[in-house]
Amino acid sequence: MSMLSGTVLGSSGKRRRRHPVVTGLVVLLMMGVLFGATFGAVRLLRGGGTATPEAIATTPAPCVTVTSRPGQLLPEPSTITVNVFNATGRVGLAKSSATDLTARGFVIGRVANDPLGASLTGIAEIRYGTQGLANAQLVQFYLVGATLSPDKRTDATVDVVLGQKYTVVADQQAVTAALAQPVPTTSGAGCPVSPTSESTSEPTSGAGSPGAVTPTPTNASTPVPATP
Repeated sequence: MSMLSGTVLGSSGKRRRRHPVVTGLVVLLMMGVLFGATFGAVRLLRGGGTATPEAIATTPAPCVTVTSRPGQLLPEPSTITVNVFNATGRVGLAKSSATDLTARGFVIGRVANDPLGASLTGIAEIRYGTQGLANAQLVQFYLVGATLSPDKRTDATVDVVLGQKYTVVADQQAVTAALAQPVPTTSGAGCPVSPTSESTSEPTSGAGSPGAVTPTPTNASTPVPATP
Protein backbone atom coordinates (compact mmCIF):
# COMPACT_ATOMS: atom_id res chain seq x y z
CA MET A 1 0.00 0.00 0.00
CA SER A 2 1.24 3.49 -0.80
CA MET A 3 0.02 6.22 1.58
CA LEU A 4 0.99 9.10 -0.69
CA SER A 5 -0.28 7.59 -3.99
CA GLY A 6 -3.86 7.69 -2.75
CA THR A 7 -4.62 4.12 -4.03
CA VAL A 8 -5.07 0.74 -2.33
CA LEU A 9 -5.52 -2.83 -3.61
CA GLY A 10 -9.02 -4.28 -3.27
CA SER A 11 -9.92 -7.89 -2.47
CA SER A 12 -10.16 -8.65 -6.19
CA GLY A 13 -6.64 -7.36 -6.79
CA LYS A 14 -7.82 -4.20 -8.53
CA ARG A 15 -6.48 -0.84 -7.44
CA ARG A 16 -8.98 1.42 -5.70
CA ARG A 17 -8.27 5.19 -5.17
CA ARG A 18 -8.38 6.47 -1.56
CA HIS A 19 -10.63 9.48 -0.92
CA PRO A 20 -8.59 12.75 -1.10
CA VAL A 21 -10.10 14.07 2.19
CA VAL A 22 -8.63 11.15 4.13
CA THR A 23 -5.21 11.73 2.61
CA GLY A 24 -5.36 15.43 3.54
CA LEU A 25 -6.28 14.65 7.15
CA VAL A 26 -3.38 12.26 7.48
CA VAL A 27 -0.95 14.87 6.16
CA LEU A 28 -2.33 17.54 8.55
CA LEU A 29 -2.07 15.14 11.47
CA MET A 30 1.55 14.39 10.70
CA MET A 31 2.35 18.09 10.38
CA GLY A 32 0.68 18.78 13.73
CA VAL A 33 2.67 16.09 15.49
CA LEU A 34 5.90 17.39 13.95
CA PHE A 35 5.13 21.00 14.96
CA GLY A 36 4.28 20.01 18.54
CA ALA A 37 7.47 18.02 18.92
CA THR A 38 9.57 20.89 17.58
CA PHE A 39 7.89 23.49 19.82
CA GLY A 40 8.36 21.31 22.91
CA ALA A 41 12.04 20.79 22.14
CA VAL A 42 12.61 24.55 21.78
CA ARG A 43 10.91 25.26 25.14
CA LEU A 44 12.98 22.57 26.80
CA LEU A 45 16.23 24.00 25.44
CA ARG A 46 15.28 27.54 26.55
CA GLY A 47 14.51 26.41 30.08
CA GLY A 48 10.74 26.71 30.40
CA GLY A 49 7.87 29.02 29.60
CA THR A 50 6.84 32.52 30.57
CA ALA A 51 6.90 33.52 34.25
CA THR A 52 3.53 33.83 35.94
CA PRO A 53 2.39 37.16 37.49
CA GLU A 54 2.76 35.59 40.95
CA ALA A 55 6.38 34.71 40.27
CA ILE A 56 7.10 38.21 39.02
CA ALA A 57 5.44 39.79 42.04
CA THR A 58 7.46 37.72 44.53
CA THR A 59 10.82 38.42 42.89
CA PRO A 60 12.65 40.84 45.26
CA ALA A 61 14.29 44.00 44.01
CA PRO A 62 18.08 43.85 43.90
CA CYS A 63 20.21 45.13 46.78
CA VAL A 64 21.96 48.29 45.59
CA THR A 65 25.10 49.66 47.26
CA VAL A 66 25.61 53.41 47.02
CA THR A 67 28.69 55.25 48.25
CA SER A 68 28.09 58.68 49.75
CA ARG A 69 29.88 61.16 52.00
CA PRO A 70 28.26 62.20 55.30
CA GLY A 71 29.14 65.82 54.65
CA GLN A 72 26.86 65.79 51.60
CA LEU A 73 23.87 64.51 53.58
CA LEU A 74 24.10 66.17 56.99
CA PRO A 75 23.10 69.78 57.75
CA GLU A 76 25.43 72.70 58.43
CA PRO A 77 26.31 73.51 62.09
CA SER A 78 24.84 77.00 61.69
CA THR A 79 21.36 75.46 61.29
CA ILE A 80 21.53 73.45 64.53
CA THR A 81 20.62 74.67 68.02
CA VAL A 82 22.52 72.80 70.74
CA ASN A 83 21.79 72.82 74.46
CA VAL A 84 24.87 71.96 76.52
CA PHE A 85 24.36 70.27 79.90
CA ASN A 86 26.87 69.21 82.55
CA ALA A 87 26.29 65.78 84.11
CA THR A 88 29.53 65.78 86.12
CA GLY A 89 30.91 67.58 89.14
CA ARG A 90 33.48 69.47 87.05
CA VAL A 91 32.85 73.18 87.39
CA GLY A 92 32.40 75.17 84.16
CA LEU A 93 32.44 72.14 81.86
CA ALA A 94 29.21 73.00 80.02
CA LYS A 95 30.22 76.64 79.57
CA SER A 96 33.65 75.87 78.10
CA SER A 97 32.21 73.21 75.79
CA ALA A 98 29.51 75.58 74.61
CA THR A 99 32.24 78.07 73.70
CA ASP A 100 34.03 75.39 71.65
CA LEU A 101 30.80 74.40 69.85
CA THR A 102 30.12 78.06 69.07
CA ALA A 103 33.55 78.27 67.46
CA ARG A 104 32.57 75.29 65.27
CA GLY A 105 29.52 77.20 64.02
CA PHE A 106 26.71 75.77 66.18
CA VAL A 107 23.95 77.89 67.68
CA ILE A 108 23.94 77.50 71.46
CA GLY A 109 20.67 77.40 73.40
CA ARG A 110 20.71 76.56 77.11
CA VAL A 111 23.88 76.04 79.13
CA ALA A 112 23.19 74.41 82.49
CA ASN A 113 23.39 71.30 84.64
CA ASP A 114 21.64 68.25 83.23
CA PRO A 115 17.90 68.82 83.83
CA LEU A 116 17.40 65.05 84.12
CA GLY A 117 20.00 64.79 86.87
CA ALA A 118 21.78 61.91 85.13
CA SER A 119 25.23 60.73 86.10
CA LEU A 120 27.18 59.90 82.94
CA THR A 121 30.28 57.79 83.42
CA GLY A 122 31.11 57.90 79.73
CA ILE A 123 32.02 60.73 77.35
CA ALA A 124 28.70 62.32 76.42
CA GLU A 125 25.09 61.67 75.50
CA ILE A 126 23.36 63.36 72.56
CA ARG A 127 19.59 63.64 73.05
CA TYR A 128 17.30 64.42 70.13
CA GLY A 129 13.79 63.94 68.76
CA THR A 130 12.53 62.58 65.47
CA GLN A 131 13.02 65.92 63.74
CA GLY A 132 16.60 66.25 64.96
CA LEU A 133 18.16 62.93 63.96
CA ALA A 134 20.39 64.41 61.24
CA ASN A 135 21.38 67.24 63.58
CA ALA A 136 22.38 64.76 66.29
CA GLN A 137 24.39 62.71 63.81
CA LEU A 138 26.41 65.77 62.84
CA VAL A 139 27.00 66.75 66.49
CA GLN A 140 28.30 63.22 67.08
CA PHE A 141 31.21 63.92 64.73
CA TYR A 142 32.31 66.69 67.11
CA LEU A 143 31.99 64.63 70.30
CA VAL A 144 34.21 61.58 69.85
CA GLY A 145 32.66 58.53 71.53
CA ALA A 146 29.30 60.15 72.38
CA THR A 147 26.17 58.04 72.14
CA LEU A 148 22.85 58.95 70.52
CA SER A 149 19.81 58.92 72.80
CA PRO A 150 16.41 59.58 71.16
CA ASP A 151 13.63 61.16 73.21
CA LYS A 152 10.09 62.45 72.63
CA ARG A 153 10.80 66.11 71.86
CA THR A 154 9.02 67.48 68.80
CA ASP A 155 11.54 70.07 67.61
CA ALA A 156 14.97 69.72 65.98
CA THR A 157 17.09 70.91 68.91
CA VAL A 158 19.86 68.72 70.28
CA ASP A 159 21.03 68.29 73.87
CA VAL A 160 24.69 67.58 74.54
CA VAL A 161 25.05 66.05 78.00
CA LEU A 162 28.68 65.85 79.06
CA GLY A 163 29.96 62.89 81.08
CA GLN A 164 32.90 62.01 83.29
CA LYS A 165 35.18 60.92 80.41
CA TYR A 166 34.55 63.96 78.22
CA THR A 167 37.71 65.86 77.30
CA VAL A 168 37.31 68.18 74.32
CA VAL A 169 35.29 69.01 71.20
CA ALA A 170 36.93 67.47 68.13
CA ASP A 171 39.13 69.66 65.99
CA GLN A 172 37.37 71.08 62.92
CA GLN A 173 40.04 69.74 60.58
CA ALA A 174 39.51 66.18 61.87
CA VAL A 175 35.73 66.53 61.56
CA THR A 176 35.98 67.86 58.01
CA ALA A 177 38.16 64.91 57.00
CA ALA A 178 35.75 62.42 58.57
CA LEU A 179 32.73 63.98 56.85
CA ALA A 180 34.51 63.61 53.51
CA GLN A 181 35.18 59.87 53.92
CA PRO A 182 33.09 57.71 51.51
CA VAL A 183 30.59 55.50 53.34
CA PRO A 184 28.84 52.57 51.54
CA THR A 185 25.11 52.22 52.17
CA THR A 186 22.69 49.60 50.83
CA SER A 187 19.06 49.89 49.79
CA GLY A 188 16.47 47.67 48.12
CA ALA A 189 14.17 44.81 49.08
CA GLY A 190 16.90 42.32 48.24
CA CYS A 191 19.24 43.56 50.97
CA PRO A 192 19.71 41.34 54.04
CA VAL A 193 17.85 42.51 57.13
CA SER A 194 20.07 43.70 59.96
CA PRO A 195 19.39 45.47 63.27
CA THR A 196 18.89 49.20 62.79
CA SER A 197 21.60 51.34 64.26
CA GLU A 198 21.36 55.08 64.51
CA SER A 199 25.01 55.46 65.47
CA THR A 200 27.34 57.00 62.94
CA SER A 201 31.09 57.12 62.68
CA GLU A 202 33.05 60.07 64.01
CA PRO A 203 36.68 61.19 63.79
CA THR A 204 39.08 59.58 66.22
CA SER A 205 41.02 61.88 68.46
CA GLY A 206 43.84 63.48 66.54
CA ALA A 207 42.95 61.78 63.25
CA GLY A 208 40.62 62.31 60.36
CA SER A 209 39.37 58.75 59.99
CA PRO A 210 35.96 57.82 61.40
CA GLY A 211 35.70 55.40 64.29
CA ALA A 212 32.90 53.25 65.68
CA VAL A 213 30.57 54.67 68.31
CA THR A 214 30.74 52.91 71.67
CA PRO A 215 27.46 53.05 73.63
CA THR A 216 27.92 54.46 77.11
CA PRO A 217 25.66 53.33 79.97
CA THR A 218 23.87 56.00 81.93
CA ASN A 219 22.48 56.04 85.44
CA ALA A 220 19.63 58.49 85.72
CA SER A 221 18.82 57.47 89.30
CA THR A 222 21.98 59.01 90.81
CA PRO A 223 21.85 62.81 90.63
CA VAL A 224 25.15 64.68 90.70
CA PRO A 225 25.35 68.29 91.95
CA ALA A 226 27.22 69.57 88.90
CA THR A 227 28.09 73.09 87.94
CA PRO A 228 27.61 74.23 84.30
